[in-house]
Amino acid sequence: MDSKKVKRVLLCRPTYFTVDYVINPHMKPYTVDGNIALLQWENLVAILQSLEIKVDVIDQKEDVPDMVFATDQGIVRDGVVLLANFRYKQRQPERIYYRDWFRENGFGLRALSNIFPFEGGDTLFFGDMLFVGTGFRASISSCEELSRKLNIDVMPLRLVDPFFYHLDMSFLPINKTTAFYYPAAFSKNSQNLLQKIVPNLYELSEEAVKSYAANAFVSGDDIVISAGTPKSFTDDLHKLGLNIHEVDVSEFKKAGGGVHCLINVLE
Repeated sequence: MDSKKVKRVLLCRPTYFTVDYVINPHMKPYTVDGNIALLQWENLVAILQSLEIKVDVIDQKEDVPDMVFATDQGIVRDGVVLLANFRYKQRQPERIYYRDWFRENGFGLRALSNIFPFEGGDTLFFGDMLFVGTGFRASISSCEELSRKLNIDVMPLRLVDPFFYHLDMSFLPINKTTAFYYPAAFSKNSQNLLQKIVPNLYELSEEAVKSYAANAFVSGDDIVISAGTPKSFTDDLHKLGLNIHEVDVSEFKKAGGGVHCLINVLE
């Protein structure tokens, strides 16, 4: 494999993690066991540390239950963070807490104009490009601004099923030539684009994608996936030469988040 080895990540300790509103079809209010969620999070941190990845931790504030989903907060490149513009008012205060953390830890701060929404879960790097899932959380109008701010080519991909409201729910880049995707999550034109751009494109089954197979974390030859994904998916990962590390994130799925949602890559 030729994917980049991740050196440092940011996670948010789920001290106040609950589900008390609904902004995506996965959310199950008042069902989260906070003690189990914290244990699952600690297991994820232990796996990342076992892969020799430095784990930075931000403490959760009580008024923002979704603050635990660190990847949504923005895109970090070369010591600079481009902060998210959250579509829903329930999540907008998260930006303030993360902005302060990034500033206090020496990161440069950048932001889009406040006109166009975008969230980190809708942005995934593939080779020299940035793929952006549009339609539910990120606006297609944000793509030009993202391209300009990051000095990178941006490819918008239109999401059509609210169950896959973020790109990282239905698309999983492995390296610069290989990715997994769930076709039904995308418009026909976006499916065609992916088939043309990605040399080795694997289809995820409905069973796999609904078990959060796409919402995984890749570092070099290692991949961290949600426990309970089907054997067909893990067989494909083995064929690609990946070392699989499974972790139970069932409590976070009750809010519509998986492994990838919990991790923001810093280096």
